[in-house]
Amino acid sequence: MAVARAHIEPVRIRRFDPAALRGKPVERRARMPRRALVVGVILAGGWVQHVLATTPAEPQPTPLAVVAAAAVPPAAPALRSATRAHSKAIAVGPSPRRHPFARPAPAVPHHVIERVSAVSVHRPRPVRAGHRRRVVVARPPERGSARVRVRRARPPHSSRLLPPVGAAGDALRVALAPNPQGAIRHVPSVSVAAIRAALRQVGSPALDAAYADDKDVSEYIWDAGRVLGVDPAVIMALFWHESKFGTRGVARLTNSVGNIRPLAGQPALGGYRLYHSWEQGIDDCYRLLLSYARHGAATVPLAIPVWAPPTDHNDDRSYIASVLGTMGALYAQSTRS
Repeated sequence: MAVARAHIEPVRIRRFDPAALRGKPVERRARMPRRALVVGVILAGGWVQHVLATTPAEPQPTPLAVVAAAAVPPAAPALRSATRAHSKAIAVGPSPRRHPFARPAPAVPHHVIERVSAVSVHRPRPVRAGHRRRVVVARPPERGSARVRVRRARPPHSSRLLPPVGAAGDALRVALAPNPQGAIRHVPSVSVAAIRAALRQVGSPALDAAYADDKDVSEYIWDAGRVLGVDPAVIMALFWHESKFGTRGVARLTNSVGNIRPLAGQPALGGYRLYHSWEQGIDDCYRLLLSYARHGAATVPLAIPVWAPPTDHNDDRSYIASVLGTMGALYAQSTRS
């Protein structure tokens, strides 16, 4: 049987002939010089480095250990009680105090403290008494017309912590929390009504004095303690133990709440610090208690041995019991009223 064979043509391989390209246009690709390529890479790298250097890094959270270490105050120096011999010419029960710490500092009026606290919270200053309204020009006049805005007068108080002056505000000046341990840095544990009632019961001369922002003495004592972070009950307890709210002893002449000893250059009367007003005496007593708390004597049991040292013929145990007892009685009266 015959098999048919297919006719297969041989494949011809065409060779590249350079002569065939003569006279024809040849397409050539543009190549970037190596020098330009290197310069471009260098410039791109520099730009990336600039972006990375100027882009702020994402803030990392502060570890709790660092925050706790920053919140702990530095170690308090040892408290030293410097006393003077008690004057025999004036016998006034427990011996008075003197400043055991730094250089003498003038008493800061409470209205100045309130202004500083007002600036810290970015609130405008209050309008002076008697001004109902005031007009403030927002910007210079433009084309004959001035843009103005009317701002109403603020109440006398300028701190967010303080209620307004008067009966409506006194209803808010209450005992915020008890203070059985006698902590100096504490919210008020006495109401303004209890302070006023205690001073009126003995006829304290501090009731007749004038105070900043048209406050009475009870409002002033409560507001000063609230702004400074010192419990007003501590001031009242010291005031009672030292001079029965200013009705006994040399405190009637010196306007001193705590019978504080003077430092060199400070006005004095019979060896005691002399104040020109009860307001100044209250401010200085608050300042002294605040310095005690900052230097380690943060409670009444720790502060009394420095405030009334045994070398000045003081019984510290009875003094501490008297102060804590008065604070407890004021808190109980505040909760009833």
